[in-house]
Amino acid sequence: MFDPRTPPKSFTRRGTVLMALAALGGSAAVPYLTAKPAPKPAPKVPTLKRTALKDWPSLTQIAQTMIDDKLTPGLSLTVAHQGVLLFSKGFGLADVEAGREVTPQTTFRIASITKQFTAAAIMALAEDGKLSVHDPLARFLPDFPKADKITLAQLMSHTSGMGDYVNGQSHVVLDNARDRDFNGMELLSIIRARQPLYRAQPGAAWLYSNSAFTLLSIIVEQLSGMSFAQFCAERLFHPAGMTQSSIDTVDTVITGGSNGYRPEFRAPHGFVENKPLSATFIAGAGAIRSTTEDLILWHHGLLGGKVLKPDSVAAMMTPALLKNGQPAFERRGSEPLEYGFGLGLGLEDDRRFATHGGRINGFTGHLRSYHDDQLTLAILYNCDGSGAAQFMPMQKKLRKEASRLGLESLTA
Repeated sequence: MFDPRTPPKSFTRRGTVLMALAALGGSAAVPYLTAKPAPKPAPKVPTLKRTALKDWPSLTQIAQTMIDDKLTPGLSLTVAHQGVLLFSKGFGLADVEAGREVTPQTTFRIASITKQFTAAAIMALAEDGKLSVHDPLARFLPDFPKADKITLAQLMSHTSGMGDYVNGQSHVVLDNARDRDFNGMELLSIIRARQPLYRAQPGAAWLYSNSAFTLLSIIVEQLSGMSFAQFCAERLFHPAGMTQSSIDTVDTVITGGSNGYRPEFRAPHGFVENKPLSATFIAGAGAIRSTTEDLILWHHGLLGGKVLKPDSVAAMMTPALLKNGQPAFERRGSEPLEYGFGLGLGLEDDRRFATHGGRINGFTGHLRSYHDDQLTLAILYNCDGSGAAQFMPMQKKLRKEASRLGLESLTA
């Protein structure tokens, strides 16, 4: 099992993921004298262990304040240590019109938290020998502009210099993208039409790009022969034990899911529904629907070696470097954050953590693991916070309190 506290010594910051191929051989045997091997038992699907949950009044108070102050209709919050639940609770409403309550099993769109799944899908294909993270984009999309100058590693670390086909996009395009499905050819056309296609030279800067991760999901489909949804289900969700996660089409009938909202003080309930972009439009940049408990299982499985090999996980959690050798910072300042493959990487009170947030119309989320302590927390909201000045500060306050209580419980 992979212990993220001791990454492989052979892996450097810009090292290549090492892959070993085993050769099978043997001699001819008389069929009726050859013993049939016993069938291998199906691998046990991981589950969360449920013991007596913690009573954390301060955390409950912050969450309930967000509901009472109408910063979000509902939220789900789960904290776990080594796959054992410490706290898991829903607050508020998943559907304000029907009065249906949020639970830890309520599904939300997780938006850009999806990006680490897309990076993991690329690493799974690397383990299959179908690609290298150092391959140029031109190997897969030869007609894409500058494709010979960009690597998959740069796409996964937001260092390709590519622009963004979602942020700043025409409202006409985005409104159309809520109600229908898109295929890879359509997405390529939309990405190429977005100007500027590049905002910097490849490897020169850290620039957030939804375009890059959607291109990666198109490559996953090209090499696997599966839809991105099917690949994630078979290669990522199932090994991690994520039974409530999916990538939907616009026709998918969702039960137990949450509607997305934005604040509107003139509305009867204080919110109006804000339908998100279709999963097939946002693809590898933000398509997944999940629960807080499934996201806990995801980090437990990913960091615990149940989904990818140790070298692949180490590659995802290695900070990217720019071509000048400097770290590719996602964020500088008092709380600096570097970036690996689909994961933000930082330190909090000398504790390493891997994280990603997500925001799409109607939904917001946060997933974080303090991997030396094997503590993970996931928070999902059915509101994007637009127009609510206190949404982001209170979201941060909730996350910090969940982290504090979770970490303190390990030494209690």
